[in-house]
Amino acid sequence: MIWIIILLILSLGLNGLLLWYIRQTLRKLLFASENFGLLKDSIDSFKSHLEGIYELEMFYGDDTLGGLISHSKDLVEDMQRFEEIYTLTEEDENDSAEGDEE
Repeated sequence: MIWIIILLILSLGLNGLLLWYIRQTLRKLLFASENFGLLKDSIDSFKSHLEGIYELEMFYGDDTLGGLISHSKDLVEDMQRFEEIYTLTEEDENDSAEGDEE
């Protein structure tokens, strides 16, 4: 009987420790997810700004700006590969907002 109580206490302690670890890990994942989204938005804004400057008559056809635009497009494509990660929080927020409206 004492062994069962000892095993029960050990099991409860281990389960508590695992729940704490999972919570900490999810918190870090959500933080990274939000920051990836902000980074993608910043890169999109930068790309749009460069394209706007490139279209100006004074800079039209400039090789340096053309290279920067090409590089920014590559960065946007790279960020889209990670879209699955940083949209985790957006889907959850949309689902909860829809549930609140009903």
